[in-house]
Amino acid sequence: MENKQIKKATLCWKCKNAVPTKDAGCSWSRAFQLVEGWTAEKHQQKQSGSVYETYCVISCPLFQKDGGNSADSCKDDTGCIRIAEHILRGQMNRYRTALERYARTRSDNDLAQFRSIECDLLTPYYAALTLHSIDLRQVCNELRQKAGLPELEEMQ
Repeated sequence: MENKQIKKATLCWKCKNAVPTKDAGCSWSRAFQLVEGWTAEKHQQKQSGSVYETYCVISCPLFQKDGGNSADSCKDDTGCIRIAEHILRGQMNRYRTALERYARTRSDNDLAQFRSIECDLLTPYYAALTLHSIDLRQVCNELRQKAGLPELEEMQ
């Protein structure tokens, strides 16, 4: 496995095992342990000032095509909604913390951190996690206003 900096979509996003349930899952989705026999490229990912290793899976012996809206995929949507909520809540908490820290310190490192999180929040991926029901730009602007910072539109 090579260490690369190129961002590609991992095969996992199309796999039934990506969301562990009683009937699905793999060592990676359950415990972030490498799957024996997969072909994957190692990446370093930066998030909220931390660097961690992750993988872009190219092929996997446990891959099962996700049927999208089929009967076996997220039968009651509860698991999918809980995962989306967990991801979004964690990212919003990191954003609030970084924004509040920058409002206090005005340090370049804190500015870079909260802007990086902001860029992530304003991607189509986070819009999809909210089912396009939340305007994340508006949420960011409200939080910026509370911290005494200009709105996003004013800075771009």
